[in-house]
Amino acid sequence: MNPDYQNYSVEEFTRDEQFRQWVIHRNPQSEAFWSQWLTTHPEASGKVQLARAFLYALEEKNTALPDDELTHITDDIIQQGKTSVRPLLSTVAFRIAASVLLVLGIGYLFFLEKPEPVGVAGLEGISPVLVSNYTEFKNDKADSRRIMLQDGSSVTVYPNSTLRYPKQFVDNRREVYLRGKAFFEVTKNPKKPFWVHADRISTQVLGTSFLVTTEGKNASVEVRSGRVSVYTRKDIRQARQSQKNESVGVVLTANQQVAFIEKEDRLVKSVVSQPIVLQKFAVNEYVFDDVPMEKVFKQLETTYGLPVLYDPLTIKNCFITANLTGESLFEKLNLICRISRATYEIVDGQIVIHSLGCDNK
Repeated sequence: MNPDYQNYSVEEFTRDEQFRQWVIHRNPQSEAFWSQWLTTHPEASGKVQLARAFLYALEEKNTALPDDELTHITDDIIQQGKTSVRPLLSTVAFRIAASVLLVLGIGYLFFLEKPEPVGVAGLEGISPVLVSNYTEFKNDKADSRRIMLQDGSSVTVYPNSTLRYPKQFVDNRREVYLRGKAFFEVTKNPKKPFWVHADRISTQVLGTSFLVTTEGKNASVEVRSGRVSVYTRKDIRQARQSQKNESVGVVLTANQQVAFIEKEDRLVKSVVSQPIVLQKFAVNEYVFDDVPMEKVFKQLETTYGLPVLYDPLTIKNCFITANLTGESLFEKLNLICRISRATYEIVDGQIVIHSLGCDNK
């Protein structure tokens, strides 16, 4: 006898074995059951979709995660307190992402046990060369200034910002220290990763372009191209003192950003406010005439490089007829959702679609 799924909460769906067989293991028998069940219980599609989105995101982080650890993560979420389905759409997804990344060691949340040395005084244990043998450039002009580093990398230093860098890059890494705001275009050198240290965070890259901003006790990194890892100052210090390689930080790709919020003691990963086009497209490529919604989402992923998570079963009968040429990413999403009775939210630098389906439009 099957459980009373009609009265299940999102949390209960994520812990149900038959539900996991369907979402995680793509079990054909389970898929047939849930397809039929959703047909007769369309009012539960919102809860089912959010539970699937959670498990999809979790699977993407680690496809080998065992069921007992899934249960442990879900239990962590439940400890936050039960709430209604509607608030879950805006709050639980964030808690899910935070719990998942914390358990997997990706470093989404960083709880500081004690205040860490910040500023130049805190650099000695991280990068001695930036304390004893360096050049410092301070931009006191009204306009941004572009400087070239010894390795061919360029840095656009914004007004009222300071960049400290070694007179000569040595050993197996390139390191600079930033106070303020600067845009980096880093020359690739896999043997010498490039590090940007700020008061609260450190960013590691091999070759990419990104923006680092430090404002008082907060800091942020926005990626234009390539891939970076962002760490807290505390984690970098501990790793180097113990002479261990840094663990994986918060990984960012193009059009993603992370912010360190000192008041909340955490790094928050999201999407940049104005995502740029990463892959050029034909003029009429965003003119849709009765095109499946899934195809539209895949095109958005290709254009902007951002993952779009959705329930394929819920949107299988959704088709889009619209001209989205010239619209920004978020304007495109707003129009698509308006047409298809859907909503979206940004969770952990990904776009999560919540759809009611299109069968009864």
